[in-house]
Amino acid sequence: MKTRKSHLRQVSLKLVLVLPLFLLTVFSLNSCSASKKAGRPKTEIAPPPPPPPPVVKDEEPFVVVEEMPMFSGGDSMLLVFIGKNTKYPEAAKLNNIQGRVIIRFCVTKEGGVNRISVLRGVSSELDAEAIRVVSTLPAFKPGKQGGKPVDVWYMVPITFALQ
Repeated sequence: MKTRKSHLRQVSLKLVLVLPLFLLTVFSLNSCSASKKAGRPKTEIAPPPPPPPPVVKDEEPFVVVEEMPMFSGGDSMLLVFIGKNTKYPEAAKLNNIQGRVIIRFCVTKEGGVNRISVLRGVSSELDAEAIRVVSTLPAFKPGKQGGKPVDVWYMVPITFALQ
């Protein structure tokens, strides 16, 4: 029994000596981490930037609409206008070049003509003349979809023939 009491005294003595050291260590570690936190500037995460505004693209022209664009006087007058205003290129005459150039263009909401391109060409001279003539077309009555004027693709063949 005597050994048991001495053993308990030793444990108690060790506990009394170790406990203050343990508390001192915990306190010092806690204060160090607190000082690091206090000394460090707080960095706030900035909110994400607002999304960019939507890019407004040109609307793709319609191919078919409820009410197609109309040249004043109709398609026959369109062909007459093109025939009267087309000048046969001299280089094409000299080389005996002839054929049909198919031109595609957009009739805008306002009735104007833009986005002129050659779908099927014959030669660079005849293609350039076809583009020139189409670019001089007067205003069309615009095409309509759902009662609103819209951009519409329009195609026209231009025949170049020597006599």
